[in-house]
Amino acid sequence: MKDNKTDSMKTERKKISVDKPTYDQLKTFSRLNGLKMRLVVESMVSLVLEDEQLSARIVDMAIAKENAAIDNLES
Repeated sequence: MKDNKTDSMKTERKKISVDKPTYDQLKTFSRLNGLKMRLVVESMVSLVLEDEQLSARIVDMAIAKENAAIDNLES
């Protein structure tokens, strides 16, 4: 039988999908700094949400990558 107190103390988590090279870069960065990858990703998201310029750069880069992927499919 599960302990409800233990369950309520756990943080709810979801899986996300990333490309293998991105995963490898995150894993390497995390390990080199002695951090859990989950905490690195959480920190990155917090920084992006706090910094409008960084957020705009990320949106622009994501759009460019998406457009490049579409162009590759159409070629």
